[in-house]
Amino acid sequence: MFCNLKASITMEKRSRIGGVAEDQKALNTEIRVSSQFHIMDLPTADLHEILFRLPINSIMNLKHVCRELYKLICNPDFALNYTNNSPLSTVLIPTITRSSAIWRHYEYFDLLQVSDNYDCIRTTFNPKIPSRPTNVIYGFFVVGTSNGILCLSVHECRTESVYVCNPIMGECMPLPRRKIKRGQLDAEYGFGYCRSTNKYKVLRIFCKLGSEYAEQEGHIFTIGIDHKWRVLANQTIPFCFTIPFCFSYKFIALNGSFHWIVKNDDSAWISTFDLGEEKVGQLSHPRGLVLDPYLKKLESINNQLYLLDSSSSSEIVLWEMKEYGVAESWTKDIIVDISCTSVLRRRRLVPVTILKNGDVLFSSPLGENLISYNPIQRRLTQIPGFCYGIFAYAPSFLSLKEAVMGGHQSTINMLSK
Repeated sequence: MFCNLKASITMEKRSRIGGVAEDQKALNTEIRVSSQFHIMDLPTADLHEILFRLPINSIMNLKHVCRELYKLICNPDFALNYTNNSPLSTVLIPTITRSSAIWRHYEYFDLLQVSDNYDCIRTTFNPKIPSRPTNVIYGFFVVGTSNGILCLSVHECRTESVYVCNPIMGECMPLPRRKIKRGQLDAEYGFGYCRSTNKYKVLRIFCKLGSEYAEQEGHIFTIGIDHKWRVLANQTIPFCFTIPFCFSYKFIALNGSFHWIVKNDDSAWISTFDLGEEKVGQLSHPRGLVLDPYLKKLESINNQLYLLDSSSSSEIVLWEMKEYGVAESWTKDIIVDISCTSVLRRRRLVPVTILKNGDVLFSSPLGENLISYNPIQRRLTQIPGFCYGIFAYAPSFLSLKEAVMGGHQSTINMLSK
């Protein structure tokens, strides 16, 4: 103990008398080491924890900090982990610039990230669609989204164009156009991802104006592989063209298949289209439930298939298919009591997503405020902002060429405001 104390006193005297230069040298070394610290020196788990808590616009800025961060963020697994671990729920809102009683003209997107206490971070993206003519009637419509990739259709006077784009990365890719002649059939589109083939596909079916239920001819386009639309040989696709799909996707893409409700004179069912095998099939709906396509609606929420039942005047029921493809797994998952407030009673609500705090986020076909509903506390929260046609969105930080596995297509910049 005495030796330790003596050594301590000797060191203190040395510091007071002649150790100033040594202390300054040590301080300079410490400063130099601190200045050499890099964010990539953090443990991977800690770095991910930091990045997952940031909004998307901050993530995009960090991509340009260094090459290592760029590679990390552009890794396909990062976007999936970001969506699953971020405390923010992300939605995209097509923003209306002009409208009338029968159509709405979308020009750009607002990306909205909502926290548990409903604080919102909004970022605007303006899709610069290539060679966009001045005679566009309806602007663009969102056909669907998968893994952060959007499919847009543009209805012009005599041409119908389809594009895939990544609004986060600022890229857009055209698909072969379809010229519309007088009296020719109208078309509906679906967009989805097939995990078994790692390909994105677009389904197109034609309909006669004014027709209701019919067996229709279908066309398919595999992005990154096909150079023209392929006819689906030896099969037709059942579809109801008068069902009011204008508030959501016409085809719900989930588990490598499209899903939609079909009704003829005798019955109604959930029809499917397998993107891998490119074949039509059927899916069972909840037993005892009358599948009226005007009051029942399919949705994909957090990668689960839901059936919205709005036939009651007092409640909205969300059925969840707990185990995909198993009819007995349909379960009444969420019941929204619309009698608790006049705000819910006078609106036809469409579920968008389930927030990270468990609340259900609804949009209104009338384009009013977003509505968040807590089914346990029966608490209603309105999020201000004109929100027509809103949909859940999982961002992709991957280049569009890499995502669709088609390096031969051209990409055009999509600038953000």
